[in-house]
Amino acid sequence: MKFDEIIITTNTQGSEYLAGELIINGITSFSINDPKDFLDIIKENSVPFDYYESNLIPEDTETVTITVYLTQNEQGEARKAFVLASVAKMQKDLSFGNVSVTYSESDDKDWENNWKEFFHPLETGDKLIIKPSWEDCDAHGRIVLEIDPESSFGSGRHETTKLCLELMEKHDLKGAHILDMGCGSGILGIAACLLGAEKCVSVDIEQNAVEITKKNAIINHIAENAIEAYTGNVLEDEGLVKTVSGYAYDIIVSNIVADVLVQMNPLFRKVLKDGGHIILSGIIALRKEQVLTALAENGFIVKEIRQENDWIGIEAQKV
Repeated sequence: MKFDEIIITTNTQGSEYLAGELIINGITSFSINDPKDFLDIIKENSVPFDYYESNLIPEDTETVTITVYLTQNEQGEARKAFVLASVAKMQKDLSFGNVSVTYSESDDKDWENNWKEFFHPLETGDKLIIKPSWEDCDAHGRIVLEIDPESSFGSGRHETTKLCLELMEKHDLKGAHILDMGCGSGILGIAACLLGAEKCVSVDIEQNAVEITKKNAIINHIAENAIEAYTGNVLEDEGLVKTVSGYAYDIIVSNIVADVLVQMNPLFRKVLKDGGHIILSGIIALRKEQVLTALAENGFIVKEIRQENDWIGIEAQKV
């Protein structure tokens, strides 16, 4: 899949403004190159180093570059219109400096080919082995989950994904209905189906993630209609909430970030069966208590907490 790159130059104040606008509107695929960040590191010595090349410091330390990456699909076109409208607004405000915009194009095939060097079969938990399509493996009696993450999060290697898989595989999923909120590559929902789940509803704010989830479901020979995948934000889209609420779920799995998990807790309680389980990750250790408080306030009893490096996985039950 090809991506549009919108490259905006502004100053630090402009970059902070635009970054806020992007995040508020669900656009998170962007990078910021601010020379002052490097100067601050040098001044504060916040990162230890003995030597750095003087040519790393650009002559122009006032210009900040923001690169926004947008998929070439309907959602990407709508987001492009928003970005360009935001840039046009910035160009009328002198406090944002000399704001300019240019365009480029990239192909996730370049990313995919680089990724192949590092992505090899991986045993996860007690039941699964995760492999990319371009590698063969000896499963050693494990269930093979074939996943090509492409440009979406979810290869099974990140601690948060592993924690979700390990907590999920403890359950007897035969005939279960699963909600995968923030599905990314679809790895968690597909794993649930391979472990016996009858139905998985997968949701992601990125249209590209939903397309990749459907593709990976086919690769893994998941029964037709076993995975329903939807694009949207359940915190804003009442129609999507209604769709998601069409089932009562035995297990909800969500690997996002702590702030969003906290906001979604009331919805999770609403659509989860009595006695059902919720598996959450994407939680940095410093935010664990925030999520635990939200779970308690919404009538969940914590059953297990796991930690790998700085990442937390939590399983709780609706009571």
